[in-house]
Amino acid sequence: MPAVATNPTLKGVHLTRTYGDGAKRRAALRDVSIDLFPGQLVLLMGPSGSGKSTLLAVMSGLLEPDSGQVLAEDGGDLRDVWTMTPKEREDFRLRTTGFIFQGYNLFPALTARQQLEIVLKWGGYAGGAEARRQADDMLEKLGLLPNRHKKPAHLSGGEKQRVAIGRALVKDPTFVFADEPTSALDWENGQRVMELLRDAAHDRGASILVVSHDHRLLPYVDVYYHLEDGHLEERPLIPAGH
Repeated sequence: MPAVATNPTLKGVHLTRTYGDGAKRRAALRDVSIDLFPGQLVLLMGPSGSGKSTLLAVMSGLLEPDSGQVLAEDGGDLRDVWTMTPKEREDFRLRTTGFIFQGYNLFPALTARQQLEIVLKWGGYAGGAEARRQADDMLEKLGLLPNRHKKPAHLSGGEKQRVAIGRALVKDPTFVFADEPTSALDWENGQRVMELLRDAAHDRGASILVVSHDHRLLPYVDVYYHLEDGHLEERPLIPAGH
């Protein structure tokens, strides 16, 4: 991994998030702090229901914490995502962030190529022939170029997941948030996806947070956190072969 930058581009500071009321109230996050750096691929693991997806949603500006701050670099300064107006937060996510959801969230009427093209056009990253070229280049890296004209109804679950991953990465985002990105994939394609995520971090300087249950991802990541009962702990990475 390249040398990590001195300053984080995204900070979670004393984050708390609870669900339910009264006796049924449950803490998903208990005073959690985490720093994400450019050029770093971070893996977050833990049991089901431990708060992993909650932390990812809070850090990405999709779910407001009960208390604490999410500070993100924007124009050279760190801004609290949760003091932005809803419009500012939406614009910030559009400009800087790529999301990979478990549910794919693809547009039913668009082809695989169009799913990626529309991201480039909406954000003003590219248009016309250049958007098509960049979309096809990403689909080729994902082994999906032969399927570029297919709509989601004609793609397998694994193919849809790879389209969703391509959509998240095609605009070279500053931040990438991935919720179980390999869960619908065979391991050959899972490795391909992890290599792309690692390249986005190491070669393009993105800050990437991956939530997963899959321990096979550990050799691909730079930092490993474990979240359980709302408490976050950084754990050492075990070198491959040990």
